[in-house]
Amino acid sequence: MEDGQKVIAKIPHPNAGPPVLTTASEVATMEFARDILSLPVPKVLAWSATDQNPVEAEYIIMEEARGSRLNDIWQDLQLPEQRDIILELVKIETKFLSVCFEKIGSLYYADSGISKCEPAIATGPQEMADALKSRFCIGPTVQPEFWEKERRHMHQYQGPWTSAVEYLESIVKREIEWIGSYADPRQARVDPGQFTSPQQNSPHAHIETLKKFLPAIPLIVPKDPDVVSPRFWRPDLHRGNIYVDDQRRISCIIDWQSATIAPLIFAANPPPLLDYTVEKMYYLPPHYESLKEGEEKQKLRHQVSQTILIDVYERTTAAENPLMIKMMTTYQGRTLKQLHAFVGGTWDNCLYPLQGCMIIARREWEDFDTDEPCPYSFSDEEIQKIYDDADAFNENRDFWRDVSHILSDNGYTPNDTYDEAMDIFKNKLPKVAKRDDSSPSSTS
Repeated sequence: MEDGQKVIAKIPHPNAGPPVLTTASEVATMEFARDILSLPVPKVLAWSATDQNPVEAEYIIMEEARGSRLNDIWQDLQLPEQRDIILELVKIETKFLSVCFEKIGSLYYADSGISKCEPAIATGPQEMADALKSRFCIGPTVQPEFWEKERRHMHQYQGPWTSAVEYLESIVKREIEWIGSYADPRQARVDPGQFTSPQQNSPHAHIETLKKFLPAIPLIVPKDPDVVSPRFWRPDLHRGNIYVDDQRRISCIIDWQSATIAPLIFAANPPPLLDYTVEKMYYLPPHYESLKEGEEKQKLRHQVSQTILIDVYERTTAAENPLMIKMMTTYQGRTLKQLHAFVGGTWDNCLYPLQGCMIIARREWEDFDTDEPCPYSFSDEEIQKIYDDADAFNENRDFWRDVSHILSDNGYTPNDTYDEAMDIFKNKLPKVAKRDDSSPSSTS
Protein backbone atom coordinates (compact mmCIF):
# COMPACT_ATOMS: atom_id res chain seq x y z
CA MET A 1 0.00 0.00 0.00
CA GLU A 2 1.05 3.68 -0.26
CA ASP A 3 1.74 3.77 3.47
CA GLY A 4 4.03 0.73 3.27
CA GLN A 5 1.56 -1.74 4.74
CA LYS A 6 1.50 -5.15 3.05
CA VAL A 7 -1.57 -7.35 2.63
CA ILE A 8 -2.21 -10.63 0.86
CA ALA A 9 -5.03 -10.99 -1.67
CA LYS A 10 -6.11 -14.56 -2.33
CA ILE A 11 -8.46 -15.77 -5.06
CA PRO A 12 -9.46 -19.42 -5.54
CA HIS A 13 -7.82 -21.69 -8.10
CA PRO A 14 -10.45 -23.75 -9.98
CA ASN A 15 -9.30 -26.92 -8.20
CA ALA A 16 -9.55 -25.37 -4.72
CA GLY A 17 -13.03 -26.73 -4.03
CA PRO A 18 -16.67 -25.74 -4.42
CA PRO A 19 -17.44 -22.08 -5.25
CA VAL A 20 -18.78 -19.94 -2.39
CA LEU A 21 -18.36 -22.71 0.19
CA THR A 22 -14.55 -22.85 -0.01
CA THR A 23 -14.07 -19.13 0.61
CA ALA A 24 -16.85 -18.87 3.23
CA SER A 25 -15.48 -21.84 5.15
CA GLU A 26 -11.85 -20.73 5.00
CA VAL A 27 -12.66 -17.29 6.44
CA ALA A 28 -14.78 -18.75 9.25
CA THR A 29 -12.12 -21.39 9.96
CA MET A 30 -9.39 -18.75 10.20
CA GLU A 31 -11.44 -16.74 12.69
CA PHE A 32 -12.17 -19.87 14.73
CA ALA A 33 -8.46 -20.78 14.81
CA ARG A 34 -7.41 -17.21 15.62
CA ASP A 35 -10.09 -16.09 18.09
CA ILE A 36 -11.29 -19.32 19.71
CA LEU A 37 -8.13 -21.45 19.69
CA SER A 38 -5.69 -18.49 19.97
CA LEU A 39 -3.49 -19.74 17.15
CA PRO A 40 -1.11 -17.52 15.09
CA VAL A 41 -3.32 -16.96 12.05
CA PRO A 42 -3.38 -13.93 9.71
CA LYS A 43 -6.29 -11.57 10.36
CA VAL A 44 -8.85 -11.38 7.55
CA LEU A 45 -9.37 -7.74 6.53
CA ALA A 46 -12.02 -8.19 3.83
CA TRP A 47 -13.55 -11.05 1.88
CA SER A 48 -16.25 -12.03 -0.60
CA ALA A 49 -17.65 -15.52 -1.23
CA THR A 50 -19.21 -14.53 -4.54
CA ASP A 51 -17.86 -13.31 -7.87
CA GLN A 52 -20.64 -10.71 -8.08
CA ASN A 53 -18.34 -7.87 -7.06
CA PRO A 54 -15.96 -5.39 -8.76
CA VAL A 55 -13.15 -7.97 -8.64
CA GLU A 56 -15.35 -10.49 -10.50
CA ALA A 57 -13.92 -13.27 -8.34
CA GLU A 58 -14.20 -14.60 -4.81
CA TYR A 59 -11.39 -13.21 -2.67
CA ILE A 60 -9.85 -12.97 0.77
CA ILE A 61 -7.67 -10.01 1.78
CA MET A 62 -5.60 -10.73 4.87
CA GLU A 63 -2.54 -9.69 6.81
CA GLU A 64 0.82 -10.77 5.48
CA ALA A 65 2.40 -13.69 7.30
CA ARG A 66 5.12 -12.54 9.67
CA GLY A 67 8.57 -14.12 9.74
CA SER A 68 10.40 -16.58 7.51
CA ARG A 69 8.86 -19.59 5.82
CA LEU A 70 10.02 -22.68 7.69
CA ASN A 71 10.62 -24.51 4.42
CA ASP A 72 13.36 -22.01 3.56
CA ILE A 73 15.33 -22.35 6.78
CA TRP A 74 14.58 -25.82 8.21
CA GLN A 75 17.75 -27.45 6.91
CA ASP A 76 19.85 -24.64 8.37
CA LEU A 77 18.39 -24.95 11.87
CA GLN A 78 20.30 -26.68 14.63
CA LEU A 79 18.71 -29.77 16.17
CA PRO A 80 17.70 -27.91 19.39
CA GLU A 81 15.94 -25.28 17.24
CA GLN A 82 14.11 -27.99 15.28
CA ARG A 83 13.17 -29.63 18.59
CA ASP A 84 11.69 -26.38 19.91
CA ILE A 85 9.52 -26.04 16.80
CA ILE A 86 8.28 -29.60 17.26
CA LEU A 87 7.39 -28.74 20.87
CA GLU A 88 5.38 -25.76 19.63
CA LEU A 89 3.56 -27.97 17.15
CA VAL A 90 2.54 -30.27 20.00
CA LYS A 91 0.92 -27.28 21.73
CA ILE A 92 -0.86 -26.34 18.49
CA GLU A 93 -2.15 -29.89 18.00
CA THR A 94 -3.34 -29.89 21.61
CA LYS A 95 -5.44 -26.82 20.82
CA PHE A 96 -6.80 -28.51 17.69
CA LEU A 97 -8.12 -31.40 19.75
CA SER A 98 -9.33 -29.32 22.71
CA VAL A 99 -12.84 -29.00 21.26
CA CYS A 100 -15.14 -31.97 20.63
CA PHE A 101 -17.92 -31.23 18.14
CA GLU A 102 -21.26 -32.97 17.63
CA LYS A 103 -21.14 -32.95 13.83
CA ILE A 104 -18.62 -33.75 11.07
CA GLY A 105 -18.13 -31.26 8.25
CA SER A 106 -16.71 -27.79 7.56
CA LEU A 107 -17.04 -24.60 9.61
CA TYR A 108 -19.02 -21.55 8.46
CA TYR A 109 -20.38 -18.41 10.06
CA ALA A 110 -23.77 -18.94 11.66
CA ASP A 111 -25.29 -16.16 9.53
CA SER A 112 -23.66 -17.26 6.26
CA GLY A 113 -26.87 -18.59 4.75
CA ILE A 114 -25.18 -21.85 3.73
CA SER A 115 -27.77 -24.61 3.35
CA LYS A 116 -27.66 -27.74 5.53
CA CYS A 117 -25.71 -25.88 8.23
CA GLU A 118 -26.31 -26.75 11.88
CA PRO A 119 -25.13 -24.89 15.00
CA ALA A 120 -21.54 -25.69 15.99
CA ILE A 121 -22.38 -27.47 19.24
CA ALA A 122 -19.27 -28.60 21.10
CA THR A 123 -18.06 -29.68 24.50
CA GLY A 124 -15.42 -27.63 26.28
CA PRO A 125 -15.26 -24.57 28.52
CA GLN A 126 -18.72 -23.02 28.68
CA GLU A 127 -17.61 -19.64 27.35
CA MET A 128 -15.97 -21.30 24.34
CA ALA A 129 -19.00 -23.52 23.70
CA ASP A 130 -21.34 -20.51 23.81
CA ALA A 131 -19.13 -18.54 21.41
CA LEU A 132 -19.01 -21.43 18.97
CA LYS A 133 -22.77 -21.97 18.99
CA SER A 134 -23.57 -18.28 18.48
CA ARG A 135 -20.93 -17.47 15.84
CA PHE A 136 -20.37 -20.65 13.85
CA CYS A 137 -22.17 -23.56 12.22
CA ILE A 138 -21.11 -26.87 10.67
CA GLY A 139 -22.18 -27.56 7.11
CA PRO A 140 -21.13 -29.44 3.96
CA THR A 141 -17.49 -30.40 3.73
CA VAL A 142 -15.28 -28.45 1.33
CA GLN A 143 -12.76 -31.28 0.96
CA PRO A 144 -12.04 -31.36 -2.81
CA GLU A 145 -12.56 -35.11 -3.19
CA PHE A 146 -16.27 -34.65 -2.38
CA TRP A 147 -16.64 -32.21 -5.29
CA GLU A 148 -14.52 -33.69 -8.07
CA LYS A 149 -16.20 -34.18 -11.44
CA GLU A 150 -19.90 -35.08 -11.19
CA ARG A 151 -19.58 -35.58 -7.43
CA ARG A 152 -20.16 -31.84 -7.08
CA HIS A 153 -23.87 -32.50 -7.73
CA MET A 154 -24.13 -35.34 -5.17
CA HIS A 155 -25.09 -33.14 -2.23
CA GLN A 156 -26.52 -36.08 -0.27
CA TYR A 157 -22.94 -37.30 0.28
CA GLN A 158 -21.32 -33.99 1.30
CA GLY A 159 -22.38 -33.78 4.95
CA PRO A 160 -22.65 -32.75 7.63
CA TRP A 161 -22.60 -36.18 9.30
CA THR A 162 -23.45 -37.35 12.81
CA SER A 163 -20.94 -40.19 13.25
CA ALA A 164 -17.76 -41.74 11.91
CA VAL A 165 -19.76 -44.71 10.59
CA GLU A 166 -22.18 -42.46 8.68
CA TYR A 167 -19.26 -40.42 7.32
CA LEU A 168 -17.33 -43.44 5.98
CA GLU A 169 -20.46 -45.12 4.63
CA SER A 170 -21.30 -41.91 2.78
CA ILE A 171 -17.94 -41.96 0.98
CA VAL A 172 -18.44 -45.57 -0.12
CA LYS A 173 -22.03 -45.01 -1.30
CA ARG A 174 -20.93 -41.89 -3.17
CA GLU A 175 -18.27 -43.82 -5.08
CA ILE A 176 -20.64 -46.71 -5.85
CA GLU A 177 -23.13 -44.26 -7.34
CA TRP A 178 -20.51 -42.20 -9.18
CA ILE A 179 -18.74 -45.21 -10.71
CA GLY A 180 -22.04 -46.78 -11.70
CA SER A 181 -23.19 -43.60 -13.44
CA TYR A 182 -20.05 -41.96 -14.81
CA ALA A 183 -16.95 -44.21 -14.85
CA ASP A 184 -15.85 -44.71 -18.46
CA PRO A 185 -13.15 -47.35 -19.12
CA ARG A 186 -12.13 -45.51 -22.30
CA GLN A 187 -11.13 -42.42 -20.30
CA ALA A 188 -8.92 -44.47 -17.99
CA ARG A 189 -6.31 -44.92 -20.75
CA VAL A 190 -5.49 -41.31 -21.55
CA ASP A 191 -2.03 -41.46 -19.96
CA PRO A 192 0.15 -44.10 -21.73
CA GLY A 193 2.40 -44.43 -18.71
CA GLN A 194 -0.35 -44.89 -16.14
CA PHE A 195 -0.73 -48.25 -14.45
CA THR A 196 -3.75 -50.15 -15.70
CA SER A 197 -5.21 -53.64 -15.65
CA PRO A 198 -8.45 -55.37 -16.63
CA GLN A 199 -9.68 -54.99 -13.03
CA GLN A 200 -8.73 -51.32 -12.81
CA ASN A 201 -10.65 -50.57 -16.00
CA SER A 202 -13.77 -52.48 -14.93
CA PRO A 203 -16.48 -50.40 -13.19
CA HIS A 204 -18.05 -53.69 -12.07
CA ALA A 205 -14.87 -54.70 -10.20
CA HIS A 206 -14.80 -51.37 -8.34
CA ILE A 207 -18.48 -51.48 -7.41
CA GLU A 208 -18.31 -55.09 -6.21
CA THR A 209 -15.27 -54.33 -4.02
CA LEU A 210 -16.97 -51.28 -2.48
CA LYS A 211 -20.16 -53.24 -1.85
CA LYS A 212 -18.08 -55.89 -0.08
CA PHE A 213 -16.55 -53.28 2.18
CA LEU A 214 -19.76 -51.41 3.05
CA PRO A 215 -21.18 -53.86 5.67
CA ALA A 216 -17.78 -54.03 7.39
CA ILE A 217 -17.76 -50.31 8.25
CA PRO A 218 -19.93 -50.40 11.43
CA LEU A 219 -17.90 -53.38 12.62
CA ILE A 220 -14.38 -51.99 12.19
CA VAL A 221 -14.89 -48.34 13.17
CA PRO A 222 -13.61 -48.12 16.77
CA LYS A 223 -16.21 -48.15 19.55
CA ASP A 224 -14.13 -45.80 21.73
CA PRO A 225 -16.00 -42.46 21.48
CA ASP A 226 -12.78 -40.48 21.96
CA VAL A 227 -11.05 -42.06 18.99
CA VAL A 228 -13.96 -41.38 16.60
CA SER A 229 -15.06 -38.05 18.08
CA PRO A 230 -15.40 -35.13 15.61
CA ARG A 231 -12.33 -32.94 16.07
CA PHE A 232 -10.91 -29.94 14.30
CA TRP A 233 -7.75 -30.76 12.35
CA ARG A 234 -5.40 -29.10 9.93
CA PRO A 235 -4.08 -31.93 7.65
CA ASP A 236 -1.33 -30.15 5.68
CA LEU A 237 0.71 -28.48 8.41
CA HIS A 238 3.92 -28.81 6.40
CA ARG A 239 6.93 -26.50 6.37
CA GLY A 240 5.60 -24.40 3.51
CA ASN A 241 2.62 -23.27 5.59
CA ILE A 242 4.54 -22.39 8.77
CA TYR A 243 6.41 -19.14 9.44
CA VAL A 244 8.88 -18.52 12.26
CA ASP A 245 10.27 -15.30 13.73
CA ASP A 246 13.88 -14.36 14.43
CA GLN A 247 13.76 -16.30 17.70
CA ARG A 248 12.75 -19.41 15.72
CA ARG A 249 9.27 -19.47 17.23
CA ILE A 250 6.18 -20.09 15.13
CA SER A 251 4.80 -16.69 14.17
CA CYS A 252 2.13 -17.56 11.61
CA ILE A 253 0.30 -20.47 9.97
CA ILE A 254 -1.29 -19.95 6.55
CA ASP A 255 -3.58 -21.77 4.06
CA TRP A 256 -6.53 -22.97 6.14
CA GLN A 257 -8.84 -24.13 3.37
CA SER A 258 -8.08 -27.81 4.01
CA ALA A 259 -8.89 -27.65 7.75
CA THR A 260 -11.97 -29.66 8.66
CA ILE A 261 -13.93 -31.32 11.45
CA ALA A 262 -13.65 -35.08 11.03
CA PRO A 263 -13.45 -38.29 13.07
CA LEU A 264 -10.14 -38.18 14.94
CA ILE A 265 -9.00 -41.60 13.69
CA PHE A 266 -9.37 -40.50 10.05
CA ALA A 267 -8.17 -36.89 10.36
CA ALA A 268 -5.18 -36.59 12.68
CA ASN A 269 -1.59 -37.55 11.89
CA PRO A 270 1.82 -36.53 13.28
CA PRO A 271 3.32 -33.41 11.65
CA PRO A 272 4.81 -33.89 8.15
CA LEU A 273 8.07 -32.50 9.56
CA LEU A 274 8.58 -35.93 11.12
CA ASP A 275 9.79 -38.74 8.88
CA TYR A 276 8.35 -41.95 10.28
CA THR A 277 9.91 -44.00 7.47
CA VAL A 278 13.42 -43.83 8.99
CA GLU A 279 14.84 -46.69 11.02
CA LYS A 280 15.50 -45.46 14.55
CA MET A 281 19.10 -44.50 15.33
CA TYR A 282 19.91 -42.34 18.36
CA TYR A 283 23.66 -41.97 17.76
CA LEU A 284 25.85 -41.57 14.71
CA PRO A 285 27.78 -44.79 13.98
CA PRO A 286 31.53 -45.01 14.79
CA HIS A 287 32.51 -44.88 11.10
CA TYR A 288 30.61 -41.61 10.51
CA GLU A 289 33.67 -39.33 10.77
CA SER A 290 35.60 -41.41 8.27
CA LEU A 291 32.95 -40.93 5.59
CA LYS A 292 33.33 -38.30 2.90
CA GLU A 293 30.73 -35.56 2.93
CA GLY A 294 27.94 -36.75 0.69
CA GLU A 295 24.60 -38.53 0.44
CA GLU A 296 25.43 -41.34 2.91
CA LYS A 297 26.64 -38.95 5.58
CA GLN A 298 23.60 -36.71 5.09
CA LYS A 299 21.31 -39.75 5.33
CA LEU A 300 22.84 -40.77 8.67
CA ARG A 301 22.42 -37.25 10.09
CA HIS A 302 18.78 -37.24 8.94
CA GLN A 303 18.22 -40.65 10.50
CA VAL A 304 19.55 -39.60 13.91
CA SER A 305 17.88 -36.18 13.96
CA GLN A 306 14.51 -37.63 12.96
CA THR A 307 14.78 -40.36 15.60
CA ILE A 308 15.37 -37.72 18.28
CA LEU A 309 12.61 -35.42 17.01
CA ILE A 310 10.06 -38.25 16.83
CA ASP A 311 10.99 -39.30 20.36
CA VAL A 312 10.55 -35.71 21.60
CA TYR A 313 7.23 -35.41 19.78
CA GLU A 314 5.78 -38.65 21.16
CA ARG A 315 6.95 -38.12 24.75
CA THR A 316 5.65 -34.54 24.83
CA THR A 317 2.39 -35.48 23.12
CA ALA A 318 1.82 -38.25 25.67
CA ALA A 319 2.18 -35.68 28.46
CA GLU A 320 0.27 -32.76 26.92
CA ASN A 321 -2.09 -34.27 24.36
CA PRO A 322 -2.91 -37.84 25.45
CA LEU A 323 -5.90 -38.03 23.08
CA MET A 324 -3.48 -37.87 20.14
CA ILE A 325 -1.42 -40.74 21.55
CA LYS A 326 -4.60 -42.71 22.18
CA MET A 327 -5.48 -42.35 18.51
CA MET A 328 -1.95 -43.19 17.35
CA THR A 329 -1.91 -46.42 19.37
CA THR A 330 -5.39 -47.63 18.40
CA TYR A 331 -5.34 -51.26 17.28
CA GLN A 332 -5.39 -51.44 13.48
CA GLY A 333 -5.32 -47.64 13.37
CA ARG A 334 -2.99 -47.63 10.37
CA THR A 335 -5.21 -50.04 8.43
CA LEU A 336 -8.27 -47.93 9.26
CA LYS A 337 -6.54 -44.79 7.99
CA GLN A 338 -5.52 -46.54 4.78
CA LEU A 339 -9.02 -47.89 4.19
CA HIS A 340 -10.38 -44.36 4.62
CA ALA A 341 -7.72 -42.94 2.28
CA PHE A 342 -8.20 -45.53 -0.48
CA VAL A 343 -11.96 -46.06 -0.48
CA GLY A 344 -12.83 -42.72 -2.03
CA GLY A 345 -10.54 -42.85 -5.07
CA THR A 346 -10.35 -46.35 -6.52
CA TRP A 347 -11.34 -45.27 -10.01
CA ASP A 348 -9.33 -42.07 -10.17
CA ASN A 349 -6.27 -43.71 -8.55
CA CYS A 350 -6.08 -47.47 -8.01
CA LEU A 351 -8.35 -50.30 -6.87
CA TYR A 352 -5.79 -52.79 -5.62
CA PRO A 353 -4.63 -50.76 -2.54
CA LEU A 354 -8.18 -50.88 -1.14
CA GLN A 355 -8.45 -54.58 -1.93
CA GLY A 356 -5.07 -55.22 -0.31
CA CYS A 357 -6.12 -53.40 2.85
CA MET A 358 -9.36 -55.38 2.94
CA ILE A 359 -7.38 -58.63 2.73
CA ILE A 360 -5.18 -57.48 5.63
CA ALA A 361 -8.25 -56.45 7.65
CA ARG A 362 -9.88 -59.83 7.14
CA ARG A 363 -6.67 -61.69 8.03
CA GLU A 364 -6.30 -59.64 11.24
CA TRP A 365 -10.02 -59.35 11.99
CA GLU A 366 -9.62 -60.37 15.64
CA ASP A 367 -7.71 -57.12 16.27
CA PHE A 368 -10.78 -55.01 15.53
CA ASP A 369 -13.25 -54.08 18.25
CA THR A 370 -16.03 -56.43 17.17
CA ASP A 371 -17.44 -59.86 18.00
CA GLU A 372 -19.07 -60.20 14.58
CA PRO A 373 -17.41 -62.23 11.80
CA CYS A 374 -15.89 -60.49 8.81
CA PRO A 375 -18.77 -59.97 6.34
CA TYR A 376 -16.68 -60.35 3.18
CA SER A 377 -14.14 -62.73 1.68
CA PHE A 378 -11.90 -63.10 -1.36
CA SER A 379 -11.31 -66.30 -3.30
CA ASP A 380 -7.76 -67.56 -3.85
CA GLU A 381 -8.05 -66.52 -7.50
CA GLU A 382 -9.15 -62.99 -6.55
CA ILE A 383 -6.31 -62.64 -4.06
CA GLN A 384 -3.77 -63.72 -6.67
CA LYS A 385 -5.12 -61.14 -9.14
CA ILE A 386 -4.83 -58.43 -6.48
CA TYR A 387 -1.25 -59.42 -5.71
CA ASP A 388 -0.43 -59.47 -9.43
CA ASP A 389 -1.78 -55.93 -9.75
CA ALA A 390 0.30 -54.87 -6.74
CA ASP A 391 3.47 -56.27 -8.29
CA ALA A 392 2.70 -54.61 -11.62
CA PHE A 393 1.93 -51.29 -9.98
CA ASN A 394 5.19 -51.39 -8.03
CA GLU A 395 7.13 -52.16 -11.22
CA ASN A 396 5.44 -49.21 -12.91
CA ARG A 397 6.20 -46.93 -9.97
CA ASP A 398 9.85 -48.03 -9.89
CA PHE A 399 10.17 -47.29 -13.61
CA TRP A 400 8.92 -43.71 -13.22
CA ARG A 401 11.20 -43.20 -10.24
CA ASP A 402 14.20 -44.39 -12.26
CA VAL A 403 13.48 -41.97 -15.14
CA SER A 404 12.44 -39.06 -12.90
CA HIS A 405 15.64 -37.18 -13.86
CA ILE A 406 14.31 -37.11 -17.43
CA LEU A 407 10.54 -37.35 -17.17
CA SER A 408 8.05 -36.09 -14.64
CA ASP A 409 5.25 -38.52 -13.81
CA ASN A 410 2.89 -36.56 -16.07
CA GLY A 411 5.24 -36.63 -19.04
CA TYR A 412 7.09 -33.31 -18.96
CA THR A 413 10.77 -33.09 -19.82
CA PRO A 414 13.33 -30.28 -20.32
CA ASN A 415 14.20 -29.38 -23.91
CA ASP A 416 17.71 -30.84 -23.66
CA THR A 417 16.39 -34.32 -22.77
CA TYR A 418 13.47 -34.31 -25.23
CA ASP A 419 14.96 -36.88 -27.61
CA GLU A 420 15.81 -39.24 -24.75
CA ALA A 421 12.30 -38.82 -23.34
CA MET A 422 10.72 -39.62 -26.71
CA ASP A 423 12.83 -42.76 -26.93
CA ILE A 424 11.46 -43.84 -23.52
CA PHE A 425 7.88 -43.30 -24.66
CA LYS A 426 8.42 -45.16 -27.93
CA ASN A 427 10.48 -48.11 -26.79
CA LYS A 428 10.93 -48.38 -23.05
CA LEU A 429 7.60 -47.95 -21.30
CA PRO A 430 7.24 -50.69 -18.70
CA LYS A 431 5.20 -53.72 -19.66
CA VAL A 432 2.75 -52.97 -16.88
CA ALA A 433 1.80 -49.74 -18.64
CA LYS A 434 0.83 -51.73 -21.75
CA ARG A 435 -0.21 -55.04 -20.18
CA ASP A 436 -3.75 -55.17 -21.53
CA ASP A 437 -3.30 -53.45 -24.92
CA SER A 438 -4.64 -56.55 -26.63
CA SER A 439 -7.61 -57.03 -24.32
CA PRO A 440 -11.08 -56.72 -25.91
CA SER A 441 -11.92 -53.69 -23.77
CA SER A 442 -8.87 -51.65 -24.78
CA THR A 443 -9.11 -48.67 -27.11
CA SER A 444 -6.44 -47.01 -29.24
